[in-house]
Amino acid sequence: MAKNNRGKLLYKQPSRSRGTCPICLATRIKLLETQKKSDGTMLKVCKRCVSASKQRVEAAFDLTTPLAFRRKHRKAFHQLKAQ
Repeated sequence: MAKNNRGKLLYKQPSRSRGTCPICLATRIKLLETQKKSDGTMLKVCKRCVSASKQRVEAAFDLTTPLAFRRKHRKAFHQLKAQ
């Protein structure tokens, strides 16, 4: 593949395939892989969470509601991440 075509697909994706991983809660990370929950919903996850156990996938957060992880809510966000 020519070098000038690398990453072209990412530029066509919404927000260039970046977001918050619902399993590890890493922010501004590429969400290129998919994991399936037991109820059939598909989650977009980062490459570190592709091999996550089923328990961690089932305990993933619902990211349709925005998480408050900015400056004044950072402490509460890190407590969520530790659980």
